[in-house]
Amino acid sequence: MKIKKSSVKPDLYSYTAVMDGFCKVGRSDEAMELLVEALEMGMTPNVVTFNTLFNGYCKEGRPLEGIHLLKNMKERNCMPDYISYSTLLNGLLKWGKIHSALRIYREMVEAGFKVEERMMNTMLRGLCRRSWKEEGLLKNAHEVFEKMINAGCAIYPNTYGLVIQTLCVAKEVDKALMYLNEMVGFGYFPPRMITFNSVIRALCSEGRVDEALSILVLMCEGRRIPSRICYNLLIDEFNQQGRWLSACTVYGAALKRGVIPHKRPGKSSSRKNAIVG
Repeated sequence: MKIKKSSVKPDLYSYTAVMDGFCKVGRSDEAMELLVEALEMGMTPNVVTFNTLFNGYCKEGRPLEGIHLLKNMKERNCMPDYISYSTLLNGLLKWGKIHSALRIYREMVEAGFKVEERMMNTMLRGLCRRSWKEEGLLKNAHEVFEKMINAGCAIYPNTYGLVIQTLCVAKEVDKALMYLNEMVGFGYFPPRMITFNSVIRALCSEGRVDEALSILVLMCEGRRIPSRICYNLLIDEFNQQGRWLSACTVYGAALKRGVIPHKRPGKSSSRKNAIVG
């Protein structure tokens, strides 16, 4: 303020420095007011100036305002750089704005920038979780997953597991099995229990109990003690198919491992009322 009252007028760097200070303490709106003021004085903001605001909005949980800023930035012929896109994408993912994140991701790739693997994994997990309620996003999750594989991008074990769970929810069991085998082949073994449970549940729901049993064997070979849920699902499906001896075998195997299933051989019940907890 003292500089503005003096004969020396503040330049763009002075404005940017103060804007950065505002953004660091959660006062991005005041930083935006300074940007407007700088524009009124005929200054031309550079990419550093805009990146300051991207960082502020994302820290405050307002990444969607960053999208409007990105549009404004390009309208002024100031091209976003890697920091612009990555800051905005990271903020959108952090605050669960997956649709907008997907749009910015595509724009970033189209501009020739490479998205770091941590954000790729975060976005893929976000797409998978949201696709459980919005089926249309499953295709987008597939697209991102395939691009990551083709680009040699590291896929984290928890991301791989969530992809498998998502395919099971979408009843794409064969793909889920294929990716489970890939996951094991990459050395991500043993996967999380919830991943195994999802595959066994999906197979049993299609009556493919022998394949589900092979997943149980895979777990045991990996020195992972199957959960009660796994045994319940298998015993119930064997009961449904009238294969009492197989149900007894699975029940006995559970007891030997110290697991007491809720389901018992020979007591058939509908899948809808199956107790799998």
